[in-house]
Amino acid sequence: MNPTHFWLIRHGETEWNAGRRLQGWLDIPLSETGRRQARQLAQHLQGPDMPTFQAVLSSDLSRAAETAQLATAHLGLPVITLEQLRERNYGIYQGLDWTALTEGLAAQGVNLRDPAQLVQDGESFQQFADRITAAFEALAREYPGQNLLVFAHGGVVDIAWRKAAGLELTVKREDPILNASINVFDISGEGEWRIGAWNQVGHLDTPALDDVMHT
Repeated sequence: MNPTHFWLIRHGETEWNAGRRLQGWLDIPLSETGRRQARQLAQHLQGPDMPTFQAVLSSDLSRAAETAQLATAHLGLPVITLEQLRERNYGIYQGLDWTALTEGLAAQGVNLRDPAQLVQDGESFQQFADRITAAFEALAREYPGQNLLVFAHGGVVDIAWRKAAGLELTVKREDPILNASINVFDISGEGEWRIGAWNQVGHLDTPALDDVMHT
């Protein structure tokens, strides 16, 4: 069975991203910056070197789904939304400022990056990783040998990176996961993950066509 090729894209920026607030499952919309990033991505995906994509899938949270709709309208494919591709559910911590949150939790001996740390009304890091791994491996079985565009969240990209690079959840990631970045990996029919080009954002250096026309 041929491997399934994934182009995993983090959603465009939101006001909460800019303000470093923890979104989780809260349905925060794209900002105007995020919509511009999605239009820039659309231009890139229309380039002559792009593969032919067979499906577009997205988290059902609006910041991911709207990014998918804006970026892939030219493909004429439906955007299939899946709850399984949502960001990690941070439970009682959602909506809080990230810096204040991490400092406050550290004082309480709570570490959200500890795979075993339970989260009230939410998911542990391990539970989240298991959900995302299962979601992508199910898509690989459903779309064998095909090219898929998947729109999701920073946490989802983080788990895919760890899985494709063969890294444990306890490994510290040094590089940020950028909004509207493209991250490429394959999953074989046997469930083997292989990492490709990661955290690509060169398309964000090109002004969106709509912006150029209105300047």
